[in-house]
Amino acid sequence: MSSNFVRVGFTVQEAEPMGIREIDLKRLGENIRYLRQGKNWSLLDLANHSGVSKAYISNLENGSGGRPNIQYLYKIAMSLDTTIDGLVHQSLRAPRAKASKPEISNEPLPPGLGEFAEKEGLAPEQIDMLAKLNFRGNRPRDADAWKLIYDTIKIASRS
Repeated sequence: MSSNFVRVGFTVQEAEPMGIREIDLKRLGENIRYLRQGKNWSLLDLANHSGVSKAYISNLENGSGGRPNIQYLYKIAMSLDTTIDGLVHQSLRAPRAKASKPEISNEPLPPGLGEFAEKEGLAPEQIDMLAKLNFRGNRPRDADAWKLIYDTIKIASRS
């Protein structure tokens, strides 16, 4: 039985690709294309800068990439001078003033997440983001495991 943690860039945890629930794949693709074209880069340029295949990036941009791999999203985001959150959630073509507040789920929290969120003083949006993560294998069950996940995501999204 193996632990399933996020491996992003240089993080040393054992990992499998991790999907994120409720990603708007169309928006993700539009954001990647918008940022890539803003740098006047071709798909090949982004592939060379990020180390992610041109075909995979093309599939993401066209919304046909399936469940995105967080390792690849991290590499693409870093190459485009943004964060994973910037790729996934922000509408880069719409003015920020019109951005809507994220919806917070009313579903019960996974075991240990409430305790971790209370200790860390997380905002409702942060708690909801963690609660919506998909895992292949076992989901974290205590506050320490959630802290590891949260810290890894923070490291990965630093710009």
